[in-house]
Amino acid sequence: MSRFILYRPTPEDVAEAYARSQRLGVLPNSFTRGKGRMAGFLGEVAFERTFGGDYVGDESRTHDYEIKASSIDVKAKICSTVPQMTYCVSVPAQRLKPLQADVYFFTRVLNDYSKVWLLGWATAKSVQQDKFYKKKGEADDYGFTFLSSGYHLPINRTRRPDSFTNYLDKQSGRRSG
Repeated sequence: MSRFILYRPTPEDVAEAYARSQRLGVLPNSFTRGKGRMAGFLGEVAFERTFGGDYVGDESRTHDYEIKASSIDVKAKICSTVPQMTYCVSVPAQRLKPLQADVYFFTRVLNDYSKVWLLGWATAKSVQQDKFYKKKGEADDYGFTFLSSGYHLPINRTRRPDSFTNYLDKQSGRRSG
């Protein structure tokens, strides 16, 4: 049994991700020519359908959702195989510049958009550790070369995706009382 949550997007989910992708367009230096952006938006849609929240990604440059006074940035990578626990999740960032969201939630999207794996999550404090910072061009222990500088941590260093609701409940209790 996998620790991941497997989400199977509907045609409506893919259409929503496509619409969001079209509104934002393709970055001039995109090495995936926009395909990564589509995966990113489909990861967001899968997160939203699973956990809810208020989508603010059209207005915010720091996070995608707000739930119970927490800001959540959903990160996605496109893939061609089932993710493994040793694969890395990433938050592109400059070293020592404070991360902007409270929580980072990580997904992998199959390259044909038929599956999204909700992999896990981490607080900004957990992500932003020197040991996880890698520069563009550095390689990990398995020979994967990082395509961007930032914080890259193994999936097995994230919290289980099914524990996210409990975290939100605890955060809500702290803020209200």
